[in-house]
Order: sequence, then C-alpha cells, then structure tokens
Amino acid sequence: MTTIFTGFALADSILADVAAAVQALGRAPVCVTLHDPANGPARAYLARQIDLARAAGITLRAESYADAPLDQLAELAADPGLDAVATLFPLPPGLTPALAASAIGPQKDVDGQHPLLAGPLLLGEGTPRPAATAMASLLCARAILGDLRGQNVTIIGASRLIGRPLSMLLTDAGATVTLCHIDTRDLPAHTRAADLVISAAGVAGLLGRDHIAQGGRVLDLAIIPKDGGLIGDADLADLMGHAAIVSHVPNGVGPVTAACLLNNIVAAARGGDAL
Repeated sequence: MTTIFTGFALADSILADVAAAVQALGRAPVCVTLHDPANGPARAYLARQIDLARAAGITLRAESYADAPLDQLAELAADPGLDAVATLFPLPPGLTPALAASAIGPQKDVDGQHPLLAGPLLLGEGTPRPAATAMASLLCARAILGDLRGQNVTIIGASRLIGRPLSMLLTDAGATVTLCHIDTRDLPAHTRAADLVISAAGVAGLLGRDHIAQGGRVLDLAIIPKDGGLIGDADLADLMGHAAIVSHVPNGVGPVTAACLLNNIVAAARGGDAL
C-alpha cells in the first residue's frame, strides 16, 4: 500500500509559530515579492503566499519586474519601510540569482541566496534563513523518516535554491547524502539504494519502479503543468503499490515551503537574526 504524503499539518504547525512571532514583534513585517505577471504558475503561487501571509499578520505585496530590475531591487533594499524582498522565477533577462541576492543584501534576503547567508551553511555553521524549499524538504524528510542520522538520502537536482542547500542541511542533520544531477551516470543505482529520494528534476515520469526500491519513499518537489493539472517527477501510477510513500504534487512540500518563506520574512523583520 502506498501512502500519499501531504504537508498541510506540518505547515499549520509552522504557521502557528510564525503568527506567534509576529505578535511578539508587535507589528506586521512587510515584504515585496517581484514576479512576472505573465507567468501563470508564479502568479498562482504568489496569490497563495499573499493569503497565507495575511492570515499570519504579514504584509506581502506583489510587484512586477521593472525594465531595470537591478535598480528596482536596489531601491527596495534601501526602503526603510520594507523588511524583506523576494524574487520569483522566472527572472527577467540579465538578472541572475547572484545579482539579485547581491542587490537585495543579506538583511532583506529571504531566499537564502546572499553569500553571507549561504556561505555559513556551506561551512557547516548553519544559516538563519535557508532557502525555503530546501528547509521545507528537510522538515518533510524528518516527518517521513524520523531521525535522519544514518539515513541514505538521494537528491535529484543540484540547483542553488534546492539541491545544493538541501544537501548541506541534510548532512548537518546526520544523513548520508547523494547529490545527483544531469551528468550522473546510472541514476537508478543511486535512487534504489536510498531510504528517501528527493527529486527536483522537473522531468515528468522520471521515477518509476525501476528507480525506487520496494517500499521506498519519494519526496517529489517538481511541479509540471500537464492537461490542466500538475504532476511531478514521480510516475505515480507506476509507483502505487510499490513505494511506501510518495508525496502529493503540489500539496506535499508546497504548503511547507510557503510556511518556511513566511518564517524567513519574520526572521528578516527581527533584524538580529540576519547575520
């Protein structure tokens, strides 16, 4: 029997802590999120974020990318009325994640991309604001496996927002981590040996029975539009009755990611947590 994992209960617990932290702060933290309004998935994700933020007492404003996004980010970073600035993919031409993080600065970066936030994580010192999806994946991994010490976790995808920071978070939690990517040879050999496979490849149907051991577990981070709905990397039909656990798309890691981002906004508003 295959259990479909959802992150709603875990997200609700985080959001309760976020709301309590906002109350203790004594004011509503303010964040501006830049996005491309022509991108449907990003627009839908942002609408959900705004609703969750409002319920937690956070003011989250959406703005479209300007023609000169670096100047726009510099202005937002200098605005004393803002606690945090976030950027949604796809980024406009010429704006890289590194340039965006540099323009925002470590105090207002809630995506964990500035070197002063990402660097300590790489060095094993932790970070006050890890990338939200990476942190959400760590929390979901704990919910699925329990104590992560000694667990074999295979990550598919080495992006700077998910795979790379997640590999460090899992390592710090005591897991044995295999990070697979586009040049990995014999992917099934790595995934079949894992206690948990965390996949963020964005390749529909990538993971079937040949990739997952009997009773294996899959945390699917991919969100791929198809036929008016959303699917992930896991071939759910093929894995049903074979895998022990497969996460729902998008309601597995998705709700937890949203909650973790709001937690980062509150951390930025506190100021002292930044560095």
